[in-house]
Order: sequence, then structure tokens, then C-alpha cells
Amino acid sequence: MYETKIIEAKNLGEAWEKSCILIMTEGHDRHVQAPEYQIETKDIPLLIKVSDPFSEPRLSNKTNTTKELADEYAKKFLEGSGKENENSFDYTYYSRLRCYPDCKVRAFLPSVTDTDEELAEEIKKISPDGKCVVKRIDQVEKAIGILKKDPTRRTVVMHTWIPYRDLMKFGPKREDSSSPCVLLFYPQLVDGKLHMFVVMKTNDLYNAWPENAYAFTALQKYMADELSVDTGTYTHFSVSMHIYKDMYKEVREKFSLK
Repeated sequence: MYETKIIEAKNLGEAWEKSCILIMTEGHDRHVQAPEYQIETKDIPLLIKVSDPFSEPRLSNKTNTTKELADEYAKKFLEGSGKENENSFDYTYYSRLRCYPDCKVRAFLPSVTDTDEELAEEIKKISPDGKCVVKRIDQVEKAIGILKKDPTRRTVVMHTWIPYRDLMKFGPKREDSSSPCVLLFYPQLVDGKLHMFVVMKTNDLYNAWPENAYAFTALQKYMADELSVDTGTYTHFSVSMHIYKDMYKEVREKFSLK
């Protein structure tokens, strides 16, 4: 049955192992018919709750990655690689999170506009030449600044989605590229601890989740240090948490599943 499942664990390593077993035993058989690949998957919406994300093991010894590789991935996620334009996905999480291209004009438009003509008129009231003014935003530093001024704030959200681009998969500029799998980072400062909530649209559990969660909690630690607080829980939700069919045999052998 296709329904949301919940995994609770103390650390990231335990969370990944429990999730792999759950997906292989209860995952919904789902076919992916994408232009770049077609494959079967085991798939469910999955919420993973980790009570102490910095306790060991942060990486299970069953993963195909290493601490060195995970540290490198986390560093690029937080600081960039310096080669963002060479990325085959046409984006990086760093560029979407810490160099987000937002429009200063759009930020002050009315909430509802019925037609393109009305939209153009409203834009001219803010920008006489009718053009958008794009500014890069480091959402992480802005979030830290807000929480420093108001530690009780519940509405600090960092996101990666650019609707005009990311909803146009079959447009001429999107034929060979993808959209970010991670959508939201939602830090919550409660009782002197920084808790992190992450939402992903899709997530390759077996191959990608260990390094994803390792890096996303590194962001949690970075923000907590900047705020001079401890880290709290880590909660990770993927609407489509999956394992690809070409990994089934390896996963079953690794976890002694039939």
C-alpha cells in the first residue's frame, strides 16, 4: 500500500539501515518513465526522525561511501566547489541555497494579478523600465541573522525551487538537465537547540541519502555554531524515497533479505 511511513533512529547510520530494510520489504513497486532513463523502483513517502544526528555512526559501515567522500561532499554543499558552472545537473545545492537568484521587484508585487498586462503595469510602478532586478541571496546567512535577532522565530525557511525553470522539464532549456531534489530546509530554534527539518521531492535512499543527510546535518551544525547553540534533532522527509531496481540484489545481500 502506498502510504507515508516513519522511521525513528538515534543516529544517521541506524536511520539509513532501517530505511533500506523498510523500502525493500514494504516499498511500492513504481515505474519511472523519464526521458533520460526508465527503471523500476521500490518507493514510498518516508519521514526519517533522528534524535542525535551527531552520534556515531553518522555513516553506516554498509554504505558505499566513506567519511572522506562524505566530508568532501559536505564541504562543497556548504562552501561551493568553485566550478558550479561545470556541474552536469545545471545547478548545485550550494548555488540554489547560498547564491539564490531572486528578484527584488517581484518581492514587492501585489499578491494577486489576473493578467500579464496588469502584471507589467504593476512592475512599472516599482521598476520604471519594467525589468526585474536580480540579486543573489545567501539564504543561510540571512536565516542565521534572523534567528540571532529573534530566536523565537518559527518561519525561517530556506528553499531551492525556481518555479519558472523547475516546472518546465520539457522546455527547450530543460531537456538534458534536472531540478533540485531537496526543496526546503526549515531550522527551528527550540529550548536552546537548533533542530533541522528537510523536505525532498525525490531521494535515492541507497546511493545518495547517506551523503545527503551527512551534508544537511553539517549545515545544521554550522548554523548552530554561528548561533552559539547546540544541535538538536534532524527530521528528513522525502515524498518519493526510493531504491532503484539495479541495486535490489546488492541491498538484499547486504541486509540478508530474501
